[in-house]
Amino acid sequence: MNQIIINNNKGFFTHNLLRRVLFSVIAINSIMTFIATFMYPPLLTMPHFSLYILELGVMLPVYFVIVVRATRPSIDITILRIATFFGIIAALLEIIHISIENFGHLSAHVETISTGIFMIGLLLLFAVSGYLITLNKRNVFSGMLGASWSAVVCMLIVITYGLSQLFWSFSALEAHDIGDPDFIRSGWKDMHAFVIADIFEACFKILLMGLIVGIIFGLFGAVIARIFVRGKD
Repeated sequence: MNQIIINNNKGFFTHNLLRRVLFSVIAINSIMTFIATFMYPPLLTMPHFSLYILELGVMLPVYFVIVVRATRPSIDITILRIATFFGIIAALLEIIHISIENFGHLSAHVETISTGIFMIGLLLLFAVSGYLITLNKRNVFSGMLGASWSAVVCMLIVITYGLSQLFWSFSALEAHDIGDPDFIRSGWKDMHAFVIADIFEACFKILLMGLIVGIIFGLFGAVIARIFVRGKD
């Protein structure tokens, strides 16, 4: 079965298709960021607001470059297929988590537990991605990079969902941020502006941490796979 997958490189899933889809996702996020920045003019007067824009403005081009490099024709399509599949599953899991957090009206204690459970699930998916890719390719480095690609796909989808909430569930975001310690620490008096900036910062952290945890847990899964293979040999 693996041989069939490896040889079927001319199917629907191609390097070019994957590149175009993710370019579109990055473009959509850039457009939403631009619109959200100017849809509430008082936001531009808030202290240090430019930093929130700069952070996200740096990470999106970084992901653009990663997509360009990772979807070159020379990259093994099997690795991209496996990694993209787990990236999409991880994104759906995180979207469910975000939705429960924003619309579930959970207590602080329950929300903390929920976040922990979902985070463990997310990290395990990256580890499994690295594990399976390593089993397929017999190469730890491929497993680690494949899992990091899972994280790239996941985080791009997740921030698309996150940014979109500014346009269809702003009131829910605002209600969730009431009493947020970050709002108090910011020194801002405008909750409406804070909600937008908070989403920007969350997206920046998601993109940054995604790369790190993808590599770490991908390597973990890859090493486990390599040990398993050696044990069988």
